Amino acid sequence: MKQKLITSVLTIIAILSPLLIVPNFLNANYNILKLWTLLIGGILLILLLLCQYKDLKMDKKDICILLFLSLVCGSTFLSNDISKSIFGEENRYEGLLMFISYVCIYLASKKYFKFEKVSEFLNTMFVVSMLIGILGIFQNYIIADEPLKPLFSKGICSTFGNSNFFGSFISLILPITMCFFILKGNKRSLFLALVMFFNMLSSGTRSAWVAFGVVALLGIFYLLKQKDKTYYKRFFLLLLCFILIFIFVLVDPKSVMKNKFFQIKNDISNSLHDGLDGNMGSGRIEIWEMTLKLIVQKPILGCGTDNLQSGLHTNCTQDFEQFVSRTSTIPDKAHNEYLHIAATVGIPALIIYLIFIGMILLPKMRYILSNKISFVISLALISYLVQAFFNISTIGVAPLFWMILGLVDNRDFVNSLKIE
Repeated sequence: MKQKLITSVLTIIAILSPLLIVPNFLNANYNILKLWTLLIGGILLILLLLCQYKDLKMDKKDICILLFLSLVCGSTFLSNDISKSIFGEENRYEGLLMFISYVCIYLASKKYFKFEKVSEFLNTMFVVSMLIGILGIFQNYIIADEPLKPLFSKGICSTFGNSNFFGSFISLILPITMCFFILKGNKRSLFLALVMFFNMLSSGTRSAWVAFGVVALLGIFYLLKQKDKTYYKRFFLLLLCFILIFIFVLVDPKSVMKNKFFQIKNDISNSLHDGLDGNMGSGRIEIWEMTLKLIVQKPILGCGTDNLQSGLHTNCTQDFEQFVSRTSTIPDKAHNEYLHIAATVGIPALIIYLIFIGMILLPKMRYILSNKISFVISLALISYLVQAFFNISTIGVAPLFWMILGLVDNRDFVNSLKIE
């Protein structure tokens, strides 16, 4: 009974956290529904896990992530703004409470998530992803000259409020759908892959482009090793469709992609001629430089969970004020998940987090060429981890990432995938 309840809570989180969004015309924080979904879901998971504490066996990975969470707690309560570190920056909400929810999602997914037919869960997530993808296309072509008015404020973003967040979701979903089509011949997965690829290009999310490039290279290497003609046929069909979509988006007069390509070209040209410039990558280089200075000053426990804005303002005042004055934006995230953890929670926390990720991913890499499930899961995780170098964590996508981390070691779930 408790296992079914845990599975139900996790399924609701997986469905609602990416789907729920508050449109602009309601004049409310667009992530507030996601926040309450994760807070209520996290509380329920804590209670259900506590009810199972006698049977809850911990391995090295669990101990590692709990140690990471303890450092998050320490950073939170030594922060200059404890309240912000507990609840998180406005509309970001990745404070201590959210980290607790993430860890609970990981533990519950790993130990208790179970569907009698895992295809039911996959079908549900297919529908969720398709709705999100179709909305992205709708934003691009149907909402007239001001594409997001009166729904959302920044970019082609579907239900995420920001095109970068949409890119994070695409980076997690697109590799899975590609693999389902190429390795299993699933036609619905082909359709979803095309929808997600279109949105990846049209949204102009460069972090997702980089992740897709890495995934494509790994996928080609895998297919060459498999030497299966059926896989090759499906791959070339998918490639042909991707090329047609690329051309279609490229010639679109409203295409964001062209502007992003020109920006990348200019950034590369300027870096070769004058070296790295803080303006590169939409100001990411400058944010990274400020964040590194903050890490040097606060190496052990950082400036406080999700408290980067205050940390930069207090410890890198001149750089912070110059950036705000020049860009009219306030940096509250490092635009690199790893630097953000080091700056807000500390270098030890980042090291433990990377060890935790390595303990999950590296064993799967040993079987990546001989086991389809290991390949698909590893590809999705690698894709997310690559885009995280240029993007930020968001509560609409991070729960899915933490859930996949748990499902990797869930024997019932993996065995169900093998059967079905």
